[in-house]
Amino acid sequence: MTTKLNLTIDEDLVAKAKVYAAKKKTSVSRLVENLLLKELKKSTKKVSLTKKYSGILNGQLSDNSIGAIKDERV
Repeated sequence: MTTKLNLTIDEDLVAKAKVYAAKKKTSVSRLVENLLLKELKKSTKKVSLTKKYSGILNGQLSDNSIGAIKDERV
């Protein structure tokens, strides 16, 4: 089921979105829907601690800090 949604967006961006959608042979509504689905999927996907903190920790965490990070994942 679909429903209408009114958005307030800069008119220049709307114009660019319409051109982009036409090039992709789709609608602006479908573009927005796909972007929202992609963002929601990304935000709900759990990321492993290794990927999330790779390269920034440099072995400088205490056991308490590691516990806090693990708790954050929940």
